Parts: sequence; C-alpha cells; structure tokens
Amino acid sequence: MKGPTFKCPSTGRLRRTVLGLGVVGAAVGGMLVTATAALAVNGSGPGQLALSPASGATTLTPTWSTTTACPSGFQTSAVLFALNTDGSIGSSISPTVNAPTAPFNGTLLGTIGSLISLGTNVTAGGTSQFVVGCFAGAGGTGAVSYVQSIFVTLDATGANYTTSATGPAQPTATSTSVVASPNPVQVGTSDTLTATVTAADGTHPAGSVQFSSGGTNIGAAVAVDASGVASTTTTFGAAGSPVVTAAFTPTNTAGFSGSSGTVTVTVTTGSPNTATVPITVTVPPSGVFTFTVAPGTVNLAVSGTPAQGTGVLNTVTVSDSRNTFPGWSVSGQESDFAGSGTAAGSTISGNQLGWTPTGTPAGGATLGPVVAPASPGLGTTPGILAQAHAGTGFGTSTLSANLLLAIPPSAKAGPYAGTLTLTAVTSLP
Repeated sequence: MKGPTFKCPSTGRLRRTVLGLGVVGAAVGGMLVTATAALAVNGSGPGQLALSPASGATTLTPTWSTTTACPSGFQTSAVLFALNTDGSIGSSISPTVNAPTAPFNGTLLGTIGSLISLGTNVTAGGTSQFVVGCFAGAGGTGAVSYVQSIFVTLDATGANYTTSATGPAQPTATSTSVVASPNPVQVGTSDTLTATVTAADGTHPAGSVQFSSGGTNIGAAVAVDASGVASTTTTFGAAGSPVVTAAFTPTNTAGFSGSSGTVTVTVTTGSPNTATVPITVTVPPSGVFTFTVAPGTVNLAVSGTPAQGTGVLNTVTVSDSRNTFPGWSVSGQESDFAGSGTAAGSTISGNQLGWTPTGTPAGGATLGPVVAPASPGLGTTPGILAQAHAGTGFGTSTLSANLLLAIPPSAKAGPYAGTLTLTAVTSLP
C-alpha cells in the first residue's frame, strides 16, 4: 500500500504549535508542513496506530501505540502529527521517538481537545488524521515516510472523540453536462440551456444549477428535477463563441459533491432579410372595490356562570378586482350597550365584547387576531377583522366572526343593545 506524498515548504508556513510545547526539533519545524493529499488519503498503514482509550472525553490525554515498526531506511526517529482538514500538517503532537525498529508508543503532548483545537483547523464535528512520520535522520530530520495512522473524530459538541482506522465518508461525486438548443443560434434569438446532473451511483441528487457566461450569471439558480435536469433560456447580444457554464450545488453537501460542465455556443448575426419591431403597451388601472355587510340584528345567546353572550357576526363580503393591488383592511368597533326596560339607565362597556375572526380571505389577505373580551375588547380600540397588504387581497373574501360578550356580574337584568361599526379601508401599505 502506497502512502501519501507530503510537500516540504519553508518554516514560515508552519502552523502554530500545540500547548506552547513546540515542535520536535528545529529541523522538524522546517520541513513538515503540508500534505498534498486530503483527509481521505491515509498513511501507508491505516489502523496501525491506536489511542488508549480509543474514545472518550476530549479532556483526556491518551497514550498511543503502533502495531508495526517504521519501514527500513526510516528507522532513525519518528514523530506523531495531527493533520488539518485538507490533509496538511497541523502540528506535532508527540515527543520524538528514537530508533523505531519495533512497534513503539508514547503519550500525547496534551489533551485531545487542545491538540486538535490549537494545532489544527479541525472544529467540532470534524475529523483530524493522526499520522506517524518515520525519518531517516535523528530528531525528525532527513527523508520521511508517513506510515501508521488513525482518524480522530470530534462529536458535534467537541466534548468527546472517537477513533477509526478509516476516515469519514466522502461525498459521492457528481458530473454535470450542459447543452444549448439551438446551437448555432442567431443574435437575439432565444436559446435554451439544459444541464443534466448525475451522481457516480447513478442517482440524481437534489440541488440547483447556476448558469453563467463570461463570469456573469444567467438568471437565478434553477432547481434540478427528479431526472437531474435544470434548464433556462437566454439570448446573446453579439456574435461570437461564448462559453456557458452550468455549476451544480447539491442540497446535501455532505452526501454529494458539486460539479460543473460547459458548452461553447456559436452565436451568428441575424439574417439580412429580417428586422425587429419593438412593441409596447401600458395596461390602464381597472377594477373596483366593494364592501357589503349582510343586514340583520345579531342576537347574542346568554349562558354560563359568569354569564356570557355568544353569536355570529353577519357575513361581510369584500371584493377587490383592482389591478393596482393597493390592499385593504376591515375593522370593527363596538359602542357601549345601553339597557332598556328593566335595565333602563344601565350600560355595559363595548370593551366587554370580543371576537374571533373567521372566513375565507382571498388573494393573500389574512384574518385579524383574536380580540378577547375586556382584554382589550372592541370598545376603545377597533379590532382587525381581515387585512390585505399592498400587492395582495385580489378576489372576493367572505368574512365573519364569532362574538363573545363577557357580561359583568353587576349588570342589571334586562335587554341591552349596542352597535358594532365595521369600517373598510381601501388601501394598506
């Protein structure tokens, strides 16, 4: 099994050291920095490195051990490293081991949490590969071979870790192809761009495709359908050979990778025997707003202790066919209830009446909130029966409300009458 290849940039690119303990030897700091491979590429001996305990709280400082010696030619010294998310060296995390000619072991330089958080760019929920560098020279110098390795994964809180001989699952690769129809196409003629996205497993993952040409987006991103197809139309303003790119972004970025495809469109000038004629039109305002309330008196039925009066508001119809869409609202406010007969001279505050709006608002209009009796009630402050903000409310809305009167225990027995005034406003911000 062949191990990963590591680049050896200058000392200036070395990441910060762990816990202020420093890397092992100046020569190590000068040569071990960046891996050319990403996390998915293990050392040549994945699973030949183990931590004890293999899992637990990130506040632990585990011991580590290998099941093999360093390979021949690289048995002078060895150092354990923690890698960044892209596979580059984050920091050394063990003292130098001399003469690793047999399986060897040691104790990490700090807790799992501090080694990863201070020595790599891996965050909670992420994975760092721990890998042993076997060196031909003393103190971590000379030629190096990366052999024994293990993957250390933090949970979503960063409070616990687990280890595995294999790395985290990699997203399934996707491919994106794109065609233009027609191609060639004349300047100013509509051209349909169609992208097809297919995953390596043959499925068509959910996501969207952004079409672009010359670095400029062509409209908004388009969702792919169940067949992995997304399409849009465009026109080209000048003759030439523009390259159209279709870039796929998956909805499940953990499960699938993004991809892109290109197509070169041949754009030709129009026929000399054709001409274009601009045509414009202005649509005038039209439509009317009507507001009607079914006639009749609402008689509240009294029951319960304390006594309550209940009833249903007469049907309110709002019809708005105006193509300017200014919006509207309907509100109601109750007067005080005046007693008569045996209750002559007595009143019940209009605030004792509340309502629960009902009905079927049209065109995006919404019912108003419930107004509880006395808290605040419909007497002092009008309550909203329904409303449609500007741009909504087109059509016919049929409205009503369930009425509830909280009768004060001190109310004198007898008949009472009040007036609920409904007001329609023909525009609303």
